[in-house]
Amino acid sequence: MRKLGKFATATLAASAIGIGGAHALEACNGFTVTAPMDDSRVVTVLSEDGKGLKAGDRRIGFSPLLDKIGNAVGTVDWQTEVLAGSVDGKARLSSDVVLNFEDGTLFARSGVFTSDGKVVNAGTRTVSDDHVRNIVGGTGAFAGARGDITFTMQENGDAVFNVQVTCI
Repeated sequence: MRKLGKFATATLAASAIGIGGAHALEACNGFTVTAPMDDSRVVTVLSEDGKGLKAGDRRIGFSPLLDKIGNAVGTVDWQTEVLAGSVDGKARLSSDVVLNFEDGTLFARSGVFTSDGKVVNAGTRTVSDDHVRNIVGGTGAFAGARGDITFTMQENGDAVFNVQVTCI
């Protein structure tokens, strides 16, 4: 009986730790997730002529999201569009991002940012620079969400999302 008690206590402690790891998402706290650069990432580039970035071109994508230890925790959908005009020869872009989790969804927008027109690889990412997207809302556990998401592109093509979020 004593062994069973220790087992039950250890099991409850392990469960609490496991819940605590996922709880950051459920409690609307900051967290980090990664969209891996592998066969699970789906990207479609919509361009009339395929000749560089021009107004109206879009990059639409989907990828699973992994926590720090590689567990699947959600998905990300995104769309980046080339806007009309340029600033000092740099393309003007805007991006919408949706992070989907079991207990809620986060919506983020970039506003307008510029790129020198260099596309690192249209199938993997639009530009090489890190960018911040503003969280404009959420559902479920993220109802009333505000904050931002910093996207950091890794050498291997993975996208790391550092999410700083609070909910009101």
